[in-house]
Amino acid sequence: MSFFKSVQFCSQCKKLVSSTDDLLFVESDSTTGFCSEPCIENFYSPLVDYFEEQEKAWRAQNELLDEEILEVVGRPSFMDMLLKKPHEIWVQDDVCGSPVYSFIRSFEDKKYGKFHLMCLCFTYDYGPSFIISASATKNAKLLENYRWGEQIEDLTPFYDQISTTEAPVESIEIDEHILMMLENKKSQYLAHLIEERSPADIPIEAFTLYEEYFEKTMMNPDEIYRHQDEEGDTIYTYIKAHDREGVSFYYFIICSRVKEGADLNTEALYPILSFPSVDGEMYKLYQKGELVSGNLRN
Repeated sequence: MSFFKSVQFCSQCKKLVSSTDDLLFVESDSTTGFCSEPCIENFYSPLVDYFEEQEKAWRAQNELLDEEILEVVGRPSFMDMLLKKPHEIWVQDDVCGSPVYSFIRSFEDKKYGKFHLMCLCFTYDYGPSFIISASATKNAKLLENYRWGEQIEDLTPFYDQISTTEAPVESIEIDEHILMMLENKKSQYLAHLIEERSPADIPIEAFTLYEEYFEKTMMNPDEIYRHQDEEGDTIYTYIKAHDREGVSFYYFIICSRVKEGADLNTEALYPILSFPSVDGEMYKLYQKGELVSGNLRN
């Protein structure tokens, strides 16, 4: 075996890693890998800046620099539909030969009326992996700028791509020892949450009003992080952005990976604590450990 085949490094900071399993990729079948999300963002920042300026030029040509509908960009309820069920997908290779996709979806909303949401992105296994640019408009002429390259007629592979993230275990009888361990961890994480949360955040007594978002977050998270806690147990943090009555918030689920069974060869994932938050600092705080699943969105 060639010695150099075993040498892997981050395409941005050039940090050596032991294998490709330690790298993040934003394109299918790509040899451009990264050791962290900041390296991905730094690597593609010239492309992001270019399209930001390009959109300004398009808007200036149509006198749409301050289009009011731009306020919907980033709203989870709209962005999720665009990324998962676009009405149109166009593709064109960039100067390096990487396919850049243009996702377009039309909406008819009670508040905003008819409008279009667009994003330029890379994809991994037919799912958006890194958003280069996102925008919205009610202007048909501006929209044409996002219909570039070749239109993809069959969107089935994009619609069929479903997050293969870890799902919660089926309802089972929990061992008393495991139950006690989970209760202790819940107390620890709840105490930490109370200490770190802002007084302006969603009140703890209102958490039960957000329980409907538990399953949505567990089954289709935006991101999953994994780390070892002080006891050496493997902790997974599921995060998903939601929109409720026009207010965007994050929902967090903290889970513990527990060995069970007589031979301890079986592992199960048990939720410890779940809660909503409108605080961006909480989002940064719980992005802890290794990103094991999730779309990379700038």
